Amino acid sequence: MKKVADMNNFRGFALFITAVIYLSNLSVVLAQKTVTQETRVVIESDVWKIVGDLLIPKSEGAIPAVILLNRAAGERSEYRSLCAHLAEMGIASLRIDLRGHGESINKGKFVPFDSTSRKLMIEPSHEDVTTAFRYLKSVAGIDSQRIGFVGGSYSGEMMAIAARKSGYGKAYVALSPGSFSDESMELIDRSGIPWLFIKSADEKAPPMKDLFTILREKSRKAQIIEVDGTEHASKILGAHPEVAGMIAVWFKHQLE
Repeated sequence: MKKVADMNNFRGFALFITAVIYLSNLSVVLAQKTVTQETRVVIESDVWKIVGDLLIPKSEGAIPAVILLNRAAGERSEYRSLCAHLAEMGIASLRIDLRGHGESINKGKFVPFDSTSRKLMIEPSHEDVTTAFRYLKSVAGIDSQRIGFVGGSYSGEMMAIAARKSGYGKAYVALSPGSFSDESMELIDRSGIPWLFIKSADEKAPPMKDLFTILREKSRKAQIIEVDGTEHASKILGAHPEVAGMIAVWFKHQLE
């Protein structure tokens, strides 16, 4: 992982080191955890049937949870490892396929670089985020006041829009959110909600090259981590398995 000199990146790097130390002793914790199997769920959002997997670790009381959102042309299966890490720490998860992706294709399938597909399936998908948020709040055993989000690529902006329109969760992780708007960036500090941004150092898409430069200018509170490679969004988790553990540690602290 790369260390960058400004304070935001220093906090992110320090967080990673803390995660490595924490995870090195995790075997003791894992031996004490019993995790339930995932449950497939279908949530109605407008005319779409949003398909997801709900994983709730066994617990004596209400526990925090994280909603995970796919990248464009991706699907929820890319978050399987991260959800396992979250469960190991007593955090529930709901990973979903946003409209037009994965199994959520009852009204059509997303086609990259197609303007009609983008208008119908990308731009309105913040509604799916809101629907999933409301659903998860109603699930028995979930603490509705301790719900976080993970977004990959375009869904990073979608979860920010949903937060502005329908209310914030407790913490957010954005993986390579190249379409993250100036409005969303400006509201990071104003909202008081913790945000963690992660991207690869050599991602080629033009918006990604300037993302962290703009983010540093607009936010003093956002935490930033940059990893080696070219992988985009949730693909980072496959190339850098340690990142999933680090994110889980971050949520463990933020959702307490």
